[in-house]
Amino acid sequence: MNTRIHRIPHTTRRAIGASLALLLLSPAAGAQTVDAELAWSEQFRITAPVAGQVREIGVRPGDRVMEDDTLFRIDDRRARAELSAAQAEVERLELEASETERELRKARDLYDQTLIAERELELARIDHTAAESRLTEARARVRQARADVHDTEIAAPGEGRVLRLDVTRNEYVNPALVPPVLAVIGRDDPMHARGRVDADTAARLEPGHPVTVILNDTRVDGRVVHVDWERSGEEDDPAYRLRVEFTPPDGLAPRADQAARIELGLE
Repeated sequence: MNTRIHRIPHTTRRAIGASLALLLLSPAAGAQTVDAELAWSEQFRITAPVAGQVREIGVRPGDRVMEDDTLFRIDDRRARAELSAAQAEVERLELEASETERELRKARDLYDQTLIAERELELARIDHTAAESRLTEARARVRQARADVHDTEIAAPGEGRVLRLDVTRNEYVNPALVPPVLAVIGRDDPMHARGRVDADTAARLEPGHPVTVILNDTRVDGRVVHVDWERSGEEDDPAYRLRVEFTPPDGLAPRADQAARIELGLE
C-alpha cells in the first residue's frame, strides 16, 4: 500500500504560523494578560564635562539617587587656579578701561577747545573701545572658569538607580579625548513594562489606558504609555509593541529584563 505525502505550500505554512502567533498573543478570555519584561523608563549616561582626576566617588552600583545628588568629585585645583587668574586679569583690565575712559574724556575736552586734531580724539576713542572689548572677553573667561569649577562636582541629572560604575578613584578623565562614561543610572520611577499585542488589541489601547502590572504575586496599577503603529518583526509577525509605566511599591526593587505580566483590563 502506497502512502501519498502531501506537502503544504510555503505560503500556507506562513499563514498558519501567523494564525498561531495571533492566538498566542491574544489574551485568553477572562485573563486578558500578555507576557512582558521590565525596562528602565530612562537611562542617564554620566560623563565628565571637565578633565582631571576623579577624587571622590559617592555612589555604588545599586544605590538609589535623587536629582542633584553628588555622584563624583573631580580634582578642582587646576580649575580654581584658572579662575583666580581670570579674575586677576579682569581686575587689571578694569583699571585699564577706566584709564582709557579718562583719556577719552580728556581728549574730548581738548578737542572742544580746538587744542587737538580730530585724529587724536579718534585714537583715544579706539583705545577705549579696545580696552572695553578686552574687559568683556576677560569677564567671559571668568564665567567659563566658574562653570569649570562647578562642573568638577558631578550630580545626578535625575532620580534612579545606579546600574554600574565605569571609573575608579584617582583615574584621569579627559572629555577632549574620549568622552568618558563614569556611570549609568536607570530611572525606576516610573518603571516600564514592555510586551506585544495583536492588531485588534492594539487598536483598543490608547495612551493613559489603565492596566495592571503583575510581578510574581504583586499587582501594581499602571497605564499605557505607547503602542506601536507598525509591527515589531517580519511580515509574518503580527505583534505590535506595547509599553506601560508604573510606580514600584515600597519594598519592591524591580530590575530591567525581569519577567512580568500586563493585565490589559479590556472587556
